[in-house]
Amino acid sequence: MRFLPLLLLAAAFSGCQTAPITGRSQFIVVDESEVASLSAGEFSKMKKLPKDPRLAKIREIGLKVVAAARRDDRAGVLPPAAKWEFAVIDDKSPNAFAMPGGKIGFNVGMFPYAPTDDDIAVILGHEVAHVICRHGAERVSQQLGVAAAVALTDEATKNKDAKTRQAWVTAIGLGSQLGVLLPYSRGHESEADHLGLLFMARAGYDPEKAPGFWQRFSTIGGTRPPEFLSTHPADAIRVKQLKSWMSEAKAQRPQG
Repeated sequence: MRFLPLLLLAAAFSGCQTAPITGRSQFIVVDESEVASLSAGEFSKMKKLPKDPRLAKIREIGLKVVAAARRDDRAGVLPPAAKWEFAVIDDKSPNAFAMPGGKIGFNVGMFPYAPTDDDIAVILGHEVAHVICRHGAERVSQQLGVAAAVALTDEATKNKDAKTRQAWVTAIGLGSQLGVLLPYSRGHESEADHLGLLFMARAGYDPEKAPGFWQRFSTIGGTRPPEFLSTHPADAIRVKQLKSWMSEAKAQRPQG
């Protein structure tokens, strides 16, 4: 265990990568293909509706957004168009997702909030942005780093009494959650909002529809936790950010 700090330091240096467009430094120490393989396994278990008439529209808009995002894919993260798999998921919860390796799911419960092609493009732009930014691999890497920090703390306090050891381990775990995992999760969502807005505009859809979509979506559910306890930015902040990026997004729209 005495070599663990050196291993963590080496992993930190080897795991430094850069997100597209934003240039944000990333800590990624897992192989993207491994995350994609795990995601594919989960995707295969979901109840899909292959005859849903809305699937063709999801595929059409999704591939346009992927093509628009590919311009910024210098790391070759996005699979070729033929490798992408789209599915309407038989789930009434309002959700959509994109997985590493090119798996996109759109729950039936999301359609009432996305009646237009522009609304669907807002959602799929956001999800494709998660993929190109490798947020899945980044989250797994952060969780591994937190687990290593907890193990290191446990080892460093092994000569203390059980109550003290538990207090230290709990403090490290809670501190990592509030100080690392949740802030990065909110950052990922903002980054996906930003890049997704650019991708949907570049694909020919109207970015001005994005704030309205997220305002409608914010009405789902009841009381929200304080932002520092949430995986997502506060709704008002999210809409304000989208509006601040609007000029940049409009400049991406095809001319003519």
